Amino acid sequence: MPARRQNISLASKILSTILLRGVCKITGAVFQASDLAGAKRREFLGAAREGGALLRDTDGFALTMVPLAQLEAITEIAQVAVAALLALAVLSRGSARPADLGHLAWLATFDEDDRTEFFEELRDALSVAVATRDAAPVETCLREWRTTAHALSDPLRRAILTAPGDDDYAEVDRPQE
Repeated sequence: MPARRQNISLASKILSTILLRGVCKITGAVFQASDLAGAKRREFLGAAREGGALLRDTDGFALTMVPLAQLEAITEIAQVAVAALLALAVLSRGSARPADLGHLAWLATFDEDDRTEFFEELRDALSVAVATRDAAPVETCLREWRTTAHALSDPLRRAILTAPGDDDYAEVDRPQE
């Protein structure tokens, strides 16, 4: 496996581990495989519904059961965090082609100050997402920045949106029908 793929894989595993421990509330109880056939089955399912249940197989292999929505949020948060780390690494080396930025290729539209602001907002969104176990703040942050990048990618729109404005504004009344 090429070194770049190993780094991506390693970063993904590290972030997944961190996020799983930070996002999933694994109960203190450790269930055995035999508990699934016995009376503790309901207790196991209840713990899983509450945020996570740990099941240890007879050979010591550990499995975690979490609600699907929580697993999807964890996965999305981890993927975005890895993409952001990779983009930051590419950008720290100097100029980058959009293809070098992977899923965040649209960041090439922005200047360095805007990218810095994006990563600050993304960090905040990731923190909120981990705390709430909901990927919505990350999705909102990405959607808003992607929309702005799309608008700025057109030269005419960029010229209009980034042109210096004059401070000569006038109050306008609502149109009469």
